[in-house]
Amino acid sequence: MKHYIPLLWVKDSCMQPPFLQSGDTIGIVSTARWVSPEQLAPAIALFESWGLRVKVAPNVGTKTFQLAGNDASRLADLQAMLDDKEVKAIIISRGGYGTVRLIDQIDWTFFDQNPKWIAGYSDITVLLNRLSNQGFSAIHSTMPISFPDATKEALDNLKAALFGELNEMTWEGGLFAGQAEGEIVGGNLSVIYSQLGSATQLKAKGKILFLEDVDEMLYHTDRMLMGLKRAGVLDGIVGLIAGGFTQMKDNTLAFGFSLENPWGADVEDMFREFFGPMGVPVASQFPAGHLADNRAFYMGKKASLKVDNKNCRLVFPV
Repeated sequence: MKHYIPLLWVKDSCMQPPFLQSGDTIGIVSTARWVSPEQLAPAIALFESWGLRVKVAPNVGTKTFQLAGNDASRLADLQAMLDDKEVKAIIISRGGYGTVRLIDQIDWTFFDQNPKWIAGYSDITVLLNRLSNQGFSAIHSTMPISFPDATKEALDNLKAALFGELNEMTWEGGLFAGQAEGEIVGGNLSVIYSQLGSATQLKAKGKILFLEDVDEMLYHTDRMLMGLKRAGVLDGIVGLIAGGFTQMKDNTLAFGFSLENPWGADVEDMFREFFGPMGVPVASQFPAGHLADNRAFYMGKKASLKVDNKNCRLVFPV
């Protein structure tokens, strides 16, 4: 079955930050968990090899249990980077949990007039959703804590995205064939679900929705998709890209449960059920999420998605 969305570009309202150039400064901030200097060292070395200067926020290694300092110190670090004229891009050091505790206190005044790239994933979905809701482009990517384990392709894609050289991605994983154009929005399913009813609830109408997650029960995944559907988040999307859904669990003996009582559907089965009737192209197995091969891509930037049988192609027009 083929599903087609009319290939009509609407006026591009997206506000895209300037791409980086050699000599620019990239900032590293911890909005959730702390990170040690030793853990940051590989990322700093790699950024410097790309010709970038690196500015590390003062509280990235401060430990308040699992968080990088209290909310006030993490907010101060992020705010300083947002307001720093020299910093042309910000990459969050790692995820975990904690960014949502800051989101409503951020002053975006300077950023809104002087946008810069913000990169990360997982817990950073909170920031990515706010940016896409307000019409700004951002980068979904691996983060410094994961650089030592990241594939070469993941790191190369991050560099290409930051420097404006990322134009196309191809992979195998088509579920419903078709083609669509629009901005990509979304991120971590659990984080998107947790923002329902808030000021940063995701706006996905007319957009290509990207989802990924890790370490969830299969029935939890169905519940979250049902929550998005009932809240209207899925209404009017023009396509779906599913990234990694890793370390997923079920109610079975293999996962430590006392009875074999499986949910009965895997993640791709759920995608078929929820998104097949929408008549939009659906691509699975996209190399992004909680994976070593977590390849960077643009969010909130015009993109073209084509799914043909198993072959998937994502293009970011210049």
